[in-house]
Amino acid sequence: MKNRTLRHAAAWMLLPALLLGTAACQRQHRFTITGEIAGLQPGDTLRFERIILPDWDLEPAFDLVVADSERFDYKGRQPHDQKYLITYHPKEGKAPMCDRSGKEVIVTDGDHITLSGTADYLYYCRLQGGVYDDPLLAEALRLEDSLGRYRGDCLRLQAEAMERGDTVTAQEHINRFNRFYDDHAEAMQRTREAMQRYRDARPEGTLYLLLSHLARVTYQPVEESKAAYAALAPALQESYYGQRFAEEIARAERLAEGQPGPDFSVVATDGTTRDKASYAGRYLLVYHWGLCPGSIYIDAQVRALHDRYRAQGFEVLGITESIATIRKLYEQLPADTKTPVSGTDDIRPVLGEMLHHTWTEAELETGHPENGSLCEAYDIEGWPFFVLLGPDGTIRARGFSDAFYKAREILDRELGEPVADAGAPAAE
Repeated sequence: MKNRTLRHAAAWMLLPALLLGTAACQRQHRFTITGEIAGLQPGDTLRFERIILPDWDLEPAFDLVVADSERFDYKGRQPHDQKYLITYHPKEGKAPMCDRSGKEVIVTDGDHITLSGTADYLYYCRLQGGVYDDPLLAEALRLEDSLGRYRGDCLRLQAEAMERGDTVTAQEHINRFNRFYDDHAEAMQRTREAMQRYRDARPEGTLYLLLSHLARVTYQPVEESKAAYAALAPALQESYYGQRFAEEIARAERLAEGQPGPDFSVVATDGTTRDKASYAGRYLLVYHWGLCPGSIYIDAQVRALHDRYRAQGFEVLGITESIATIRKLYEQLPADTKTPVSGTDDIRPVLGEMLHHTWTEAELETGHPENGSLCEAYDIEGWPFFVLLGPDGTIRARGFSDAFYKAREILDRELGEPVADAGAPAAE
């Protein structure tokens, strides 16, 4: 799951063996990264880590230590196109809080990438050069960064208020953060439309779009991934990441709808062991849930579906990181004051319902680390994530919230009558 290394499988289609076999012998790609970030001080470090897709594992690449205030320059080499995560490590103090773990940057052969902005908002800085010189992509990323910067301000201002002991103001800022997606729906829609304009204008793909598809290949329907690969220009198909995309499509095919679900065995919170065979002859919905807006939104609908069909043999197996963490948050929230988050005006009663699920639960971070093998087997990452297994053990639906709605349609069709759709929730 989160620490899974990139695995190589037989390619979905025949790939030139020469390209795969001689990749290590190819010449090194040269690149330059420069920047002018107001507020950087000598001795500050920008750490570059390679992002290993589609799993988002990280491995060290290089550190860029600032020699002169605000300006830096780095010349490097890499064996192929690469996506990095940049993190800021000041020589003194801490990096400002924000809503991101770092700044992502794609570097290709011969690129001269420039970063411009401020240290306080380094993770939202402007990128130029390479793929970022496309004006449509630049506009989409500008809108995305603007939203992220505002959302990050909510966290920063909340932390500053807490340092002053101003708990009322701190709560106001955290409520703004929690309501962010609801309060900025129009701006988020404009951002999505800008990215769609970029995609529509580049039907043969770009490296940026290829990496976006690769990041989704573990949960996106395999036919969508195949179609995306087929639409790529030949040069992109034959590129390093194009080859990885083809390999991951081959892996994803074993988890496509209609394929037999892999075996699994988990130790539930009640101490019992549940495996795939335990659910033979019944529909099983594996539900990976946690503290995210998507889970908060959809949890009641999962409970309603379970209540509706449990008498007919429908089972849910809940997988979460730590129920104790959720219980602790529930107990810390005031019972006499509403705590709004995106999707609900008060998260506390939602958490209370989560703590009383009527199905079997298994945890990933407490007591039984082997439970993670289920997530490995089904490539489950993020929340909320769903896998519906049919009575014969085959995969009927798999993915984020869309997979739940598909599972509900299947159960309504095969076990009962349709119910009204409440709409699609957010996903992480």
